[in-house]
Amino acid sequence: MVESLSDSTIYMSYYTVCHLLQGGVIDGSKVGPLGIKPQDMTMAAWDYVFLGKDYNAAECPNVTEDKLKIMRNEFEYWYPMDLRVSGKDLIRNHLTMSLYNHAAIWKDNQQQRMTQSYFCNGYLNLNNAKMSKSTGNFMTLRQCIDKYGCDATRFALADAGDLLDDANFDDKVANATILKLTTLEEWIQKYTPKKAVDWSVNTEVTLWEKIVDNELNRVIKLVN
Repeated sequence: MVESLSDSTIYMSYYTVCHLLQGGVIDGSKVGPLGIKPQDMTMAAWDYVFLGKDYNAAECPNVTEDKLKIMRNEFEYWYPMDLRVSGKDLIRNHLTMSLYNHAAIWKDNQQQRMTQSYFCNGYLNLNNAKMSKSTGNFMTLRQCIDKYGCDATRFALADAGDLLDDANFDDKVANATILKLTTLEEWIQKYTPKKAVDWSVNTEVTLWEKIVDNELNRVIKLVN
């Protein structure tokens, strides 16, 4: 019996070797760089790659150990996952089952194969209402950029929220950002020297320049 959530809780391990088996073709219609056909990947072959078991030539008749060793090296390099990002609605099913499956499959090597951390986010609302194509309250990222521009879209998304709280993309924030950015651009153009400044020569440093320089250095120190 195969538990219904198995495919979505351990397929991250397959990410580590799929490029060698499929060569970037998602539907598997093309043989990958190693020249291994799907039917050649027997249980013994997968056990060699994922579980570190010894090579069994009798149970891997069409795959050499050298090819499987390449796959094993990829898996051991990339696994375990440092971070798995998912939605809060999957905590009780997929993410919990992922922990169970990792503990069961790699029972002899749990510490080195268990997912290191999860990050879960909430839903994204549009103007304080759930996004839904059926109600018409829906907008793609491309539509946002076409309507508000890249900068205003970034500001609105940054203001939308984070973590488990449902984020809210508000068109009022996006529109207000456009006005603020336009005002800032006008201010910069107004007070920017009309003639190019030669910064290679010593120029008098004003108080406001010292304040800006100090603030930048303070932020850099905090980041480091």
